[in-house]
Amino acid sequence: MNSLTVKILTGLLSVLIITTIGSQIYSALTERHDTEEAVLVTINEDIAFKGVVIRDEKVVTYDGGGVLDYTYSDGSKISVGNTIASVYSSEDAVTAKNKIKILESEIAALERAQNPGTTNYVQPETLKSKIDKEYKELLSYSSQDNFSEFAKTREDMSLVMNIYNIVTKTEQSYDERISQLQAKVKELEEQTSGSGKTITADETGYFVSYADGYESELTMENASQLTDKDIQKVIDQPSKDAPNAIGKMFSDYSCRIAGIMENDKRITEGAWLRMTLSTTKNIYDVKVESVKPCEDDENKVVVVLSCDRLDEALVESRVQSAELIFDEYQGLKVPRSAIRFQGDQKGVYVILGKDVTFKKINVIYEGDDYVLSENTSNEDYLLLYDQILLEVVSDEDVQQSRSDSNAVTSG
Repeated sequence: MNSLTVKILTGLLSVLIITTIGSQIYSALTERHDTEEAVLVTINEDIAFKGVVIRDEKVVTYDGGGVLDYTYSDGSKISVGNTIASVYSSEDAVTAKNKIKILESEIAALERAQNPGTTNYVQPETLKSKIDKEYKELLSYSSQDNFSEFAKTREDMSLVMNIYNIVTKTEQSYDERISQLQAKVKELEEQTSGSGKTITADETGYFVSYADGYESELTMENASQLTDKDIQKVIDQPSKDAPNAIGKMFSDYSCRIAGIMENDKRITEGAWLRMTLSTTKNIYDVKVESVKPCEDDENKVVVVLSCDRLDEALVESRVQSAELIFDEYQGLKVPRSAIRFQGDQKGVYVILGKDVTFKKINVIYEGDDYVLSENTSNEDYLLLYDQILLEVVSDEDVQQSRSDSNAVTSG
């Protein structure tokens, strides 16, 4: 066979190979399938709502003059006879009284810091280690906006630093500083002269320093009878006139929270859910006491929750911006229309080139028209970026895809 014949045969073979490959590419491009790519999706279906906080409350009144300085923070438990508030002649007198509190606290801390009973039994290394620890805690509380713990830790750290200064002889004593502070206290006490009247509690319970006029209308007993119109009225007007009211008391720390929200199958009577408020990072366990349809909107329901917890955030206002929080799910999104079965095994058909393969799915979340399948590296299951066939696939289609694949391999 001469060289010309070889060249001709080589050329014909090349053309045949190119034609075959081109035909396969053309076939792959022109044979369209209805598919959807498996993508990773995160589902977090929390439910936001406006909540009306309900308790059995009794208004505390005072019809005298003056400026009130409350003794306790909102939500504090107080006993009968305890002072709810002190009455002062002016705002300046209240300011002076509060400054006295701060100065007296500083005096007590300095006296403790130089007390021999404190300084004689501690080592500088121990104090330094405590200072370092509390400094890191301050940074942490600051980043978390945890102001109450930040203030407490800062006060503790200041005391330890003062003790350290005495122990290491950086300071000989704080007597001069204490004398200066005591002189300031005496000056401020003159500004509070003439004050001293107090308002005391008639019963034991929890106190809040405001009243909104709904105390007699909203009770634990009638909470489940409230309609969506009743609740919306309070949301639109969260406070009314409450003559001579200086606060309110309630005996039980539990409460009801009524709200209007979208009808959701996860919210059922007796279910325990988790709730958070916009004013705090705290999470509250709440129980669904009742669920009933709204009068004017069939897609919404009136939900009454019960909560056996009390803190300052929960008593901050009658109407709270709240959210029911649910688990977060992350998985591969699968259209319900694409789900098929092989025996009892749920899965989908995927296509790669001409190959049609059944892949299992492990459903971790169900939506209305889709499910989420666990994201895995197991080749038997649906994988990220697999092309999910949406069209109906028969056994013949699968066999044909295998035959085509085998034919190409043999060729």
